[in-house]
Amino acid sequence: MKTQYYKTWEEYKAEHSEIDEKLTKKIAPKMQQYEEMMFMFVMNLLM
Repeated sequence: MKTQYYKTWEEYKAEHSEIDEKLTKKIAPKMQQYEEMMFMFVMNLLM
């Protein structure tokens, strides 16, 4: 899904070089959860 506002964790990380490995380990699981929730929300809208 390509939008102006929604970005995957990998896209966000590529754009923000200030995120180091320590932060990545803490943020990545939360971002993955949000990505999955967004996907389910969109699927529910389409059904």
